[in-house]
Amino acid sequence: MVDDARPGTVGGMVEFLAKCARDPDFNSVTTMAMKSTVKSVSTLLDIPSDQQVSGLDVESVMDRFQAAKGTAFRSAATYRTRFRVATQLYLAWLDGDPEWKSIARTRSSDRTGPHESATKETMVVEFPVDGRLTITLELPRSLNSQTAQRLHALIDSFVVED
Repeated sequence: MVDDARPGTVGGMVEFLAKCARDPDFNSVTTMAMKSTVKSVSTLLDIPSDQQVSGLDVESVMDRFQAAKGTAFRSAATYRTRFRVATQLYLAWLDGDPEWKSIARTRSSDRTGPHESATKETMVVEFPVDGRLTITLELPRSLNSQTAQRLHALIDSFVVED
């Protein structure tokens, strides 16, 4: 990643997300959606590009954004999740967290079956989306609340509004 993403600012986060979109470890559509969300929120709320991300209260910012969009705004949860994940991902990267990519692991898998190392600690669940598509998930048998919330945030980040 280049230095443009290093200042810890909202502008730096936008640049960082653009770089992530070109990283094969991330789904480019998802990271570009996060980038678009950050730009939309900061534009509507007049958050300057030199505003430090570490100083933002994400929930407060998103409450203001939702109020500014009005009651007819149906994508509030999606925008909130994207903004929160983008912020967490950026701050973890800035902090040098070696596991920063795991915050929003969105790489599509080439696997067609369970991972070779799957053991009795995991289970494979098939989820029918519609008549044409079934998703296969490998999940831990003892799924804790924190992991379930992270999975929920990940799935929310893929939502595309019509």
